[in-house]
Amino acid sequence: MSQTASKKIVCHVSVGPGAGQWYGTLVVDNIRYEDGSPVTIENFLGVKFKSPVVTAAITVNVQLSPWQQVSSEVSTQQLDDKTIGVTAKIGFNPSYTFKPQDSLTWGINGDLTTDPDTYVNSFELYADNLPSGTVEVDCAAAPDPALTGSEQAVYLEQDGRPTQLLVRPGDITSYEVASGNYTVRADELTNLDETVVAVAQVSPDRVAVEIDERTTIKVTYGAVNKYCAIDVSIGQLPSSIDKEQLHIKIIESSTGKPLADFFSSGNQETNLRRLPLSGDADISAQITLNNVKYSAAKTTHLVNDLVQVAIDESDIKAEDIDTSGFVDLPIEVHTDLYESSATILVRLSSDKDVIYTQIVQVNGDTTTFGVPVAPVQYTVHVTGFIDESTVYAVQAPAELTISNDGSTTLQLSTRRGANLSVHGFPDFLSFGGVSDLVDLTGSDFVAARASSLFKYAGNDGAGDPGLYLADDPATTKTVELAARVESEVGHPVLPVMISYTVNLSLGGTDSQLQNKQGLAHSFGNLILSLNLAKKEGKQSVPAGYVVNPDFLGECQKGPNGNGLKPEYSMPVREPLEEALKYRGVDVNVPDDITDTLKGYVLAVNWLIRTVAKGVTFGWQVNLWGVGSSEWIYSKDPTADGPAEMAKKTAEYIKTLAVYSGDYCPDFLAIDRYEADDFTQRAYVNGYCYGPYEWGRFFDFCGNLSLELEVPVMPWQIPASRIPNRTESVVNLEVEHWGSGGTYIFGDANINTNYSNIHPAILAIKPAPITKYESVEEIFASAQPFDLSFPAYTDFPMRGIFAVLLGGGATTGIVSSIGKTGPWTQEKLKTYMENPIPTSSSQ
Repeated sequence: MSQTASKKIVCHVSVGPGAGQWYGTLVVDNIRYEDGSPVTIENFLGVKFKSPVVTAAITVNVQLSPWQQVSSEVSTQQLDDKTIGVTAKIGFNPSYTFKPQDSLTWGINGDLTTDPDTYVNSFELYADNLPSGTVEVDCAAAPDPALTGSEQAVYLEQDGRPTQLLVRPGDITSYEVASGNYTVRADELTNLDETVVAVAQVSPDRVAVEIDERTTIKVTYGAVNKYCAIDVSIGQLPSSIDKEQLHIKIIESSTGKPLADFFSSGNQETNLRRLPLSGDADISAQITLNNVKYSAAKTTHLVNDLVQVAIDESDIKAEDIDTSGFVDLPIEVHTDLYESSATILVRLSSDKDVIYTQIVQVNGDTTTFGVPVAPVQYTVHVTGFIDESTVYAVQAPAELTISNDGSTTLQLSTRRGANLSVHGFPDFLSFGGVSDLVDLTGSDFVAARASSLFKYAGNDGAGDPGLYLADDPATTKTVELAARVESEVGHPVLPVMISYTVNLSLGGTDSQLQNKQGLAHSFGNLILSLNLAKKEGKQSVPAGYVVNPDFLGECQKGPNGNGLKPEYSMPVREPLEEALKYRGVDVNVPDDITDTLKGYVLAVNWLIRTVAKGVTFGWQVNLWGVGSSEWIYSKDPTADGPAEMAKKTAEYIKTLAVYSGDYCPDFLAIDRYEADDFTQRAYVNGYCYGPYEWGRFFDFCGNLSLELEVPVMPWQIPASRIPNRTESVVNLEVEHWGSGGTYIFGDANINTNYSNIHPAILAIKPAPITKYESVEEIFASAQPFDLSFPAYTDFPMRGIFAVLLGGGATTGIVSSIGKTGPWTQEKLKTYMENPIPTSSSQ
């Protein structure tokens, strides 16, 4: 059925249960050599097969025993009007030897019911190789001396997925490339500052790479264009505006033509490229805050070189503006916190770079802005506050038009949210990450001074519904690892287990919920994990648990697009009683646990509180429980946004009484999608975020916490960062770049300018549901943004008490996934020098 260079690999392939016209799975198991000997993978398993034409990206779920993280690359090419060829690489680190029960489940958004044998019999598997040929890139000499030391990037694209080949001008470089048909394109050739740019042309623009054959691509150069580059450096700002941003404008002196328009904080550099190379440019920087205008102006020559422009505190002039016709603006706060000493920061901003700020006491009194306010329209921004560990949101109008007769009053009201004092977690915003249980010294977690670490319980990480486990080393090792890290860092480190009592992550919702024996096994395996955590862990809080990822989302979405009702009938009492009996837990199941979906939720909550009262736990939800996650990209002001989607999700959770009753969970985990944004597993599946999308994700978290009055924990969040334009970027799938870490922790190398992002990242083509043709468009549409500073500073105000980073094949704290781990560790180490309290507002 398949082969390596030396021995043939065989396997069993079947169409998974429940396949239909629009979706099905191909399940590969019993992977072995033809002589029956086991297959060991050192680096990657190569897979080739045929699939029906699909409407969405093909996914693969790898189930190993014991569980181990893997990475995956999947590309496709059209074979005919009904069939595509699929080529995949599944990466392993460390090496792995397949067992008969291990499986690869391929998610196919197409019709597997017609001619299934074509697909089942097409699989070819290869150990640490794929059928390949040689691609020779023959690059012409640099067309300008300034480009001699530059590197030419050529891309082979298959199904929109680029493979980058690098070559020096004047050189011939060869690469081994998987066989298949590719389109070919090349970046422009530029020097470091893009003051000299040559148009690159490739021939041919399509190639067919044949097995063991050589294909040549020639790169030649057309026109050479020359430009000016300017680096605008803003130094330390005056103390009165050191938390603000200056509005920077650059225009041609002779024509007034705009050359650049952006915002900059203090101690920040913005790189501007491909500007005209002659004449003069005027640079202005200004902001008006509380009726004082701060401004600076400079002029520079435009030449074919990099020009440095610096604006510091000594260049900035402050002058009072004319306030004739301005009016007083009273602020009324409607609240029941009359004794509170908390404060609210109110900020009004207009499109004229005019800003007013005022700190208001939360005690029901009326406060007036400290200066008269210009009678125009403003955008209103207010911060919530934390009082005795409880979050309070402050509600205000989105916009306010101030009348020139002084009759306008700004009305604010407070709304109680979650209590951030969460059993088992510290009284500050804490961070943790996934453990691969490879380095059992926990050195990466020690370096990051992490407060928690997590791992999937059991052997298959999904509840092991096929049997009652005799032991659960994953739980034991995770608890032991947390204790070891705790002894090194000197503060509590909580082990968190991810446990399924039913796995709806792969679909098949009805069949999984009706699988009585599978439910019993998974209940029993949760009991085993809880008992081991109690045995090995601290008596006060042995461990934390996130239960049943994707359960609430799949039930809310429903198997046919209609959410499952609380009274949905399913076996609950019998499998629960069987599991209790098997594990020797002598208790009676309460009468209010019924054979319904709502009864099942209660059963899980009751079981955890009964078997291990000391643990802290929560359920998990997804962005897509409302039916889809593409709403995150919408800029339509009339469409449902984060607040509305959070409300819909909260309403469904309330129907199941997840956070009600005597056995209430402690928190709610919220999952974005476990993948680094600039890997195929993310951007092909519609998860490719810029600053705008990450902001909406955390808005969703905050609104969901507020609706439920439950503290939330973003979980499996990719900590990968954005590489800047001067870094080495060779293999996106190996290096695991992304935007989550940069957004959360900040990176001054990216700051406000997306041109600082590496060209290979900007060129990525995300899935159509993003509505963007490239990552460059995603970031361009998000302007203005500033990634210089961490976004986590307001997380507690959003009901967020902790963040767990990374996943099985997603960047977190550990160094074994991608290139970001050490960077994340350093960011967290710095954060822990002054963590943000969750007991009160800073």
